[in-house]
Amino acid sequence: MVMNLINLVLGIILLTTGKKLYWLFVGVIGFILGMGLATQLVLNPPWLVYVVALGAGILGAILAHFLQHLALSLVGFLVGAYGAFLLAGLLGITAVPSTWMAFIIGGIVGLLLVSSAFDWSLYILSSWAGATLVTQAIDLQGTVGTVVFFALFVLGMIIQVGLFRNQNKKKPAEITPETPPAKK
Repeated sequence: MVMNLINLVLGIILLTTGKKLYWLFVGVIGFILGMGLATQLVLNPPWLVYVVALGAGILGAILAHFLQHLALSLVGFLVGAYGAFLLAGLLGITAVPSTWMAFIIGGIVGLLLVSSAFDWSLYILSSWAGATLVTQAIDLQGTVGTVVFFALFVLGMIIQVGLFRNQNKKKPAEITPETPPAKK
């Protein structure tokens, strides 16, 4: 129950601000990865799982700050891989070789996306990760889950591109009476 609420909140944050707060995007992915690994290791006491997840998230955010492209390339692989894995499950593909193939292909696509189109990859991957977390949190399966996943993915892209469209444009320099125009 608590993890579903955490996934829901983090998913909504990624859907709406993933590109702008790329360090948070990497931190969230680190948190989710840390949570998954700590849960697999069955750490006792149970609160230790959250400490490990928080530590992994903080480490991810620090790496994103200092090693931006490396951290985002790794996250690109992980988000693409996990999203493709989830999508394969939503589509009813359960054979182990097929799910591993989806994981590897999704990871390569995520990595190539970050390498070739950095800004757009942040929009796409953060929306993909947000849609994945929200879909898992509300536990939708089958066709309904697939439709909701893609609707959230597109909504996240629209929100992020719309919010950040005008931020990268530089305003032309204004000429004031105090500053004469440059001579040629």
